[in-house]
Amino acid sequence: MGTLAKRTVFGLLFTAVVVGGLLTPWGLLALVSLLSIFLCYEFYHLTVERRFRQEAVCVALASLVGLVLLFFHFQAGMPLRYVGLAFLPVAAAHVFLLFDAAKDHAFPTAVYFPLLYVTLPLAAALWLAWPGGQFTWRLLLGLIILLWLNDIGAYIVGMSFGQRPDSRKLFPALSPKKSWIGVLGGTVFSFLAAWAVYATFGGAVLPLGHWLALALLVSVFGVLGDLFESLLKRHAQVKDASNLIPGHGGLLDRFDDVLFVLPLAALYLCLFSLL
Repeated sequence: MGTLAKRTVFGLLFTAVVVGGLLTPWGLLALVSLLSIFLCYEFYHLTVERRFRQEAVCVALASLVGLVLLFFHFQAGMPLRYVGLAFLPVAAAHVFLLFDAAKDHAFPTAVYFPLLYVTLPLAAALWLAWPGGQFTWRLLLGLIILLWLNDIGAYIVGMSFGQRPDSRKLFPALSPKKSWIGVLGGTVFSFLAAWAVYATFGGAVLPLGHWLALALLVSVFGVLGDLFESLLKRHAQVKDASNLIPGHGGLLDRFDDVLFVLPLAALYLCLFSLL
């Protein structure tokens, strides 16, 4: 199978799995749980590797447990205080760290970073799926579409016009191919996607003005999420976070912008009492 065919086939399969997971509460639980496990694994692969394996397992377990308990809070009305049980594996990670780090006085703060980098955005995804306490796929799927169209627009415009010798690069030290014209192209695609989402299914949850505001938020912070993951890969000296999706790299390569945008989108909607 050629490279383009491979990217197309596995890209379509990936899209079908993500969209399918967003349509029902239990599908969303399965999707969030799998993302929690694999995103934590890929982050640790890029940072601490095997140096603090026990601590990494504990923190990844805390992320998974916390998200599952948060799901049952939204889905079944379970008291929110039970989510605090997720801190028990974090406490275990502290204990392991006392023994592992004492050997050479290492202090690996990276071990705990997935709680902020992975768990918080996935918790925001659950919150966005239950605006007002009722499950809906429209808000979360709409945001994912804005992010995907932003990526597509940035790639098309950036490769068409941003690779010329006189084009201004966005952050060449981290991502030599990203250009300002690509960012502009992604922004235009995001605004067009916001209008399309509103016109098809998004009008049931948000007015057009808020969809356009989310498109702007996606355009600004999505690229920051992409660049942050590029920083991790430059540190690890690898091209992709993993080879999980043939032709596309790892899940972190596909969700780097999502992880930055979802908490900010939830905060924006909360400020306007829309969550």
